[in-house]
Amino acid sequence: MATDPHEALGAFLTAYEAIRLAALFQAGATTGQALREVHAARRSEARQLLTEAGIGPSARETSVVVLRAIAGARSVQTAITPVWTMPGPHATIGRLTSEAQRIIDDARMSIVCSSFNFTPHSAMWRSLQTAATRPSLAVTVYLDATAGSPAAVAAHLPKATVLRTLTAPGATKPLVSHAKFIVVDHTVTLLTSANFSWSAENSNIELGLLIHDTVLAESIETLMRSKHGLLYEPVGSQN
Repeated sequence: MATDPHEALGAFLTAYEAIRLAALFQAGATTGQALREVHAARRSEARQLLTEAGIGPSARETSVVVLRAIAGARSVQTAITPVWTMPGPHATIGRLTSEAQRIIDDARMSIVCSSFNFTPHSAMWRSLQTAATRPSLAVTVYLDATAGSPAAVAAHLPKATVLRTLTAPGATKPLVSHAKFIVVDHTVTLLTSANFSWSAENSNIELGLLIHDTVLAESIETLMRSKHGLLYEPVGSQN
């Protein structure tokens, strides 16, 4: 565990949080105002760490520099790793299911994911349920309206935001959502050919790319969020 207050703050904040805090302090915000950019469940600890590191309005210029340095250090340069699913021992470069599990377990702020089909036999079924119960995490799931049962997913993940494709004006059936990805903490993206199903995770031949790039991650989240009400709608009681 870090003993230096600046090291502890750097280990705690994500790149996204650090850059937002820096921008708000530079704009003249108070610590309380700046901390609105940090998830409520993390706010108390963030405030304590900021205080211990002497970061805040009383040292505004230095605080901005330190926070920008943290953001730069936490923003991993683009790194792309292939991960595979193949039957038996044939996948020798990573494992799609284990990589998905790892990044979900490591998530501290948010998980945004999309799948064409999502079945109860998928390892993601359990992983996302566990993640959604953690108060520090916001979980959002995008699904195709007709593949599988988005209503069952929403019932299984009552603390998550679950959306499905809607029917466009003049159309007779919902749009098809075939995008498959997981984005964690605005930083890590797993793009994959695999659905969230047992066969896709265990016996099919599937390829995914694990990408560390904050610009890509945030652009995916922003684009998907902009399609609420246009391409996607909340499921069931979440309306």
